[in-house]
Amino acid sequence: MNVLILTVFLSLLLASLFLLFFVRERRTQGLGSPEQDALRPFDSEIPKNALHR
Repeated sequence: MNVLILTVFLSLLLASLFLLFFVRERRTQGLGSPEQDALRPFDSEIPKNALHR
């Protein structure tokens, strides 16, 4: 029974650490990731409707 409690405690600890680091990184990212910056030139394009001929 003690092993089960220890396992649940450690899994909750790891999950909360992951969530904390994830939220912290998303807040401090600021300008965006390189993947988002690579797609920025497409922001000014007007999407074309594929069905409209």
